[in-house]
Amino acid sequence: MSGREKPQGAKPAKALRPALWWRSVTAAARKPKWRHGGFGAALVGGCLAACVLLTVAVQSLENTYGWRLDFSFNGYTTTSEETRMVADALTADVELYLLYQNGELDSQLMEVLERYRLLSDRIRVLPTDIAQNPGLLKTFQSGVTATLDADSVVVHCAETGRYKVLGYDDFVTQGYNVEEGTFAIAGLAYEKKLTEALLYVTQTDVPVVGILQGHGELTETTLANFTDFLQSNNYDHRAVNLLSGDSLADVDLLLIAGPQKDFSQDELSAIAGFAQEGGSLFVTRDYTDPADLPNYLSLLRNYGVTPIPGVVVAGEADQGSYYGERIYLLPYFTQMEMTQPLISGNMDVLLLAGACAFETPTASDSALSAATVLTTGPNAYVRDPDDGNGTIDYQEGDRKGELTLAILAGRMHPNGNVSRMFAIGNSTVFTDEYMYQRTFNQEFILQVMGELLPQKTVSLDIMTKSAFHPGLTAGSQSAGIALLVALPLLILLAGVLVLAQRRNR
Repeated sequence: MSGREKPQGAKPAKALRPALWWRSVTAAARKPKWRHGGFGAALVGGCLAACVLLTVAVQSLENTYGWRLDFSFNGYTTTSEETRMVADALTADVELYLLYQNGELDSQLMEVLERYRLLSDRIRVLPTDIAQNPGLLKTFQSGVTATLDADSVVVHCAETGRYKVLGYDDFVTQGYNVEEGTFAIAGLAYEKKLTEALLYVTQTDVPVVGILQGHGELTETTLANFTDFLQSNNYDHRAVNLLSGDSLADVDLLLIAGPQKDFSQDELSAIAGFAQEGGSLFVTRDYTDPADLPNYLSLLRNYGVTPIPGVVVAGEADQGSYYGERIYLLPYFTQMEMTQPLISGNMDVLLLAGACAFETPTASDSALSAATVLTTGPNAYVRDPDDGNGTIDYQEGDRKGELTLAILAGRMHPNGNVSRMFAIGNSTVFTDEYMYQRTFNQEFILQVMGELLPQKTVSLDIMTKSAFHPGLTAGSQSAGIALLVALPLLILLAGVLVLAQRRNR
């Protein structure tokens, strides 16, 4: 073998270099100064750097794709399929201003809004300090009754020019405790209110509710709670005075709220023409309204609605049909398509303060269908406040029995169009702010609007989230009993095995 030939099995010099390098590193790491100092510090530093990088990467993925799961008991940030469909269908940019002050941002609400931002590129979330942006208050405060407070959300679409202010009261729902007779916060409506606001501000064709004026009816100011609620649920409104030449051409629903003067023949003809084109009527009446308005009453009778003079008083024996005083009625819901979702969802609590009744509706002709929506208890009666007795107690001759408090009717016209009328013997259920906070009148209103405008109502079947963790309830006891028995038996068995081994030694 010559001097230049390599021995069999010898490794190339280049292959030895990595091994020698690694040996030198491990040898250095075994030195005390590395084992007890530098090496440990380097290892800790490397772990910290890896953790920071991992955290940044995960946060970036969360901000981009929203992969974090909501494990809260009520899933308050989880969006439904209905909301995702609304976000996917957006054709205009929407801004969600989350208002705060003094640096105190509602983190829970911010998390909800962030989920909406991730649903669509057209949604922007803008946390805004009220004190540093007075121009925002000037832009959105005018023309709305809602106050721009901290923790409010302004949903704005520049393309349509519409906006909706959502405050604390919009995001919570009230529940009625039958046992205690009180109302309390029951649910969180973040998703429902925000999604409805998205639809409202981006919708190009919004149904219009005309508020009839000129006969001493309730005004837009008096109906502010009602109209604000309609606006938050994708309905516009405007006053209509037929005596001044206003038209019903662009009106989808006509609200007639307690007229004190009769209609002229021309007005009656205009309303009849509106109905023949498929227009619907929403009628509220109070026991104080006059009964000598022949043209107005003829319009009501055309839909099977005949008011009964006097105020309705609940029978003292009808427990659960009144709230405190017996003129504060808690009506019963009849089983029908409109009320079924409310009944099954335990949302059938309304409060009618000082109501009047109607004759039980009957079909006067084949083109009319009419049905009772709300009733009293079986012992209710009608009192005439002008009879001089000055009492709400039952008097001989008072009409007594189960009384109709609200009617839903529909009339088929010769041209094939169907016009609908909803009539209720009370207005405070729609005008009093207490009713919106303490009863389910909002859910009731939406059901009524869906019946009156079935083709133009946007129905969002989004459930509210529970506001409080449900209490623990006793379920099956067999698992618990088995666990209690198994633990001492296992301990006894372990003891027997140990003692048996010692005995055998």
